[in-house]
Amino acid sequence: MTITPGTRLAQYEVVAPLGSGGMGDVYRARDLRLARDVAIKVMAEHIAADPAMRQRFETEARAVAALSHPSILSIYELGVAEGQLFAVMELLEGQTLRARLASGAPSWREAVDIGVAIADGLSAAHQKGVVHRDLKPENVFLTSTGAVKILDFGLALRRISAIEVTGFSRDMHTSPGTVLGTFGYMSPEQISGERVDGRSDIFAAGCVLYEMVTGRRLFAGATPQEVIANVLHDGMPDLSAIDPTAPAELRAIVSRCIDRDPARRFAAAGDLTMALRALLTGSSGRTTASRRPRVRGKSLAVLPFMNSSGDTQLEYLTDGITESIINSLSQLPGLRVVPRSLAFRYKGLQADPGTVGLALNARTILTGHVVQQGDVLNIQAELVDTTTESQLWGERFRRKAADLLVVQEEIAWQISEALRLKLTGAQKKKLRKRPTVNPDAYQEYMRGRHHWHNWNGDSFRRAIEHFERALEHDPNYALAYAGLGDAFGALSYYGLMAPHDGFPRARAAALRAIEIDGRLADPHVTIALERLLYGWDWPGADAALARALELDANSALAHEVKSIYLITCGRFEDALLEARRARALDPLSPFINMGVAWVHHFAGRPEDAVRECLDVRSMKPGHVEAGNILIGCYETLGRFDDAAALIKQQPCWGLALDGGSLLRAFERGGREKYLRERVAQMEIAPTPPPAASFAFAICYAHLGENDKALEHLDRMVTHRAGGSIFLAIDPSLAPLHGLPRYEAIIKRVGAPQPQTV
Repeated sequence: MTITPGTRLAQYEVVAPLGSGGMGDVYRARDLRLARDVAIKVMAEHIAADPAMRQRFETEARAVAALSHPSILSIYELGVAEGQLFAVMELLEGQTLRARLASGAPSWREAVDIGVAIADGLSAAHQKGVVHRDLKPENVFLTSTGAVKILDFGLALRRISAIEVTGFSRDMHTSPGTVLGTFGYMSPEQISGERVDGRSDIFAAGCVLYEMVTGRRLFAGATPQEVIANVLHDGMPDLSAIDPTAPAELRAIVSRCIDRDPARRFAAAGDLTMALRALLTGSSGRTTASRRPRVRGKSLAVLPFMNSSGDTQLEYLTDGITESIINSLSQLPGLRVVPRSLAFRYKGLQADPGTVGLALNARTILTGHVVQQGDVLNIQAELVDTTTESQLWGERFRRKAADLLVVQEEIAWQISEALRLKLTGAQKKKLRKRPTVNPDAYQEYMRGRHHWHNWNGDSFRRAIEHFERALEHDPNYALAYAGLGDAFGALSYYGLMAPHDGFPRARAAALRAIEIDGRLADPHVTIALERLLYGWDWPGADAALARALELDANSALAHEVKSIYLITCGRFEDALLEARRARALDPLSPFINMGVAWVHHFAGRPEDAVRECLDVRSMKPGHVEAGNILIGCYETLGRFDDAAALIKQQPCWGLALDGGSLLRAFERGGREKYLRERVAQMEIAPTPPPAASFAFAICYAHLGENDKALEHLDRMVTHRAGGSIFLAIDPSLAPLHGLPRYEAIIKRVGAPQPQTV
């Protein structure tokens, strides 16, 4: 059957050819019934004539059609027209990874982003029993919207034998008329005709990842024999061409993917996904190999203990046990303990110890299971060496819930013994010191921390309820007071509680925590935040931060608040160093991750701020604070269409606006019409929060209506809204600089004169 533009295949009308391959030709077509554009793959005649191949095409197409994953090309249906078999697929706009590589190697971060999507898609397919066997840059598509799609999934699954190794070309594409993998990406077992499973795809993924970060193929050669010899060679390929500025873990990940022995590769594509994601969101993804040596000697990751009771109401218990052990062991010298935020990425996930160790840069991992039967807890804990995957220590505990503190203390103590840590008498005493002796107070405290970590307004309020109940059981529980300070401070910082109500309560709770236990660092950070945002007391904030960092030099929260302090002083480069230090210590905290974006915004670097905010939203989709900065930066850059599109998705500084109307206003009259439409919408919004005054002031300042802008700034300062401390240095307010009334408002806040040190 000859297919040309206008040819009808059932309800599909062919529009134009898109490409061809060994299995057949691909066309752009119009689905006349559903009024949508699709891609159609028509099976080649010589393959359609083979009943076995035709059956395989149908079987595997149905298998892939059953997959539903954003990283796999969707197959809508199979059809037959005039004896011609075809598959209907989603139509993609963009380019293949091969075409992208032709213009140069991407950055390591972009390559890892693509690698995560590929591994994610492979994992979804492998779980359904579908293996690709021909993964290569030609079969990875980068859409114009930023998505990554794996093509030809499952449509070339026949195992090859030695006599099928024919049709080799220098480009190493699959030979026409054969169902092969592609030389340079096929695993050793695939080349040898042995049994193939998902680990062959992992091998190919490693080859693709290497090619992305180096710009050249890992296994090359002038003839098929040379390529096969390189793949089957006993020695490990030279990986020195990998970008030296990339994390050291990247080379280790590639090395593990391409191991000749399938048993030594990642056991599952999901493990590869986790290891790659760790480079982007974990500490290893925030520093480079040249700046951070790999340290795995005395290092430990405490993974979230599993709730094996099946009762979701007990999640607070397993999370609390994990966090308590992390906090206890973090006090010990000579032991690097992976931060809670990193370890909790593995909550509910199954991964082999080697993968976790690689992703978290930890030599040992502690895992555990908890089952509650009445008032009795059954806790099983195990310490594993991630390099040998052998058990170093294991124990079962059966205790009453009231004895939970004793169990956690015992686990921490036995871990220190198993790791052969040499502790002084004072350190041993510190390890065994309990924050409270009241089990009910401790249970309430764990519930409070569980809600606190959910990081939203409702969860902060629920945390306060539990911290207050803990204090009813034990009025001298310092950690519960510290938790109250954290929660009241967070509500006030985000404008979810009136500053004159929330900040004084945060300060009072923090001071009481310090009075009970002067060794706690967090309450000093709470005081610093209150002194800065509400008290406008810069020396007081500076002193509180100095004390917090003296008590805990690795407090990510203290480094981040210090960054905010330095921003208000105009010391942007110092602030950037602190923000990056905080992010390296706690790379998954929403609050911490915004630090670098804030610095770039206030330093007048909107392009950099946009990049950082997009990073945060990729990690935490829908993050409102990142969205607020993005909207402002897009407007600063004149990208009003992007700003309007984002306003469609989320409130802007607490105001729900009509992004569609904003876009139409911009299309009609440019920047001024957009700003006037924005102001008009904000004016009719019911009870705008104090933070919205900032948005009003910026719009009016850029419309030249200075008096209205200054009225809103005056309102912010009167209400002591948190953003008041930034009024002197925010570049968005540049049109107001030098105006006497503006300078008087700045003087009321009392911020130090911006420095350029």
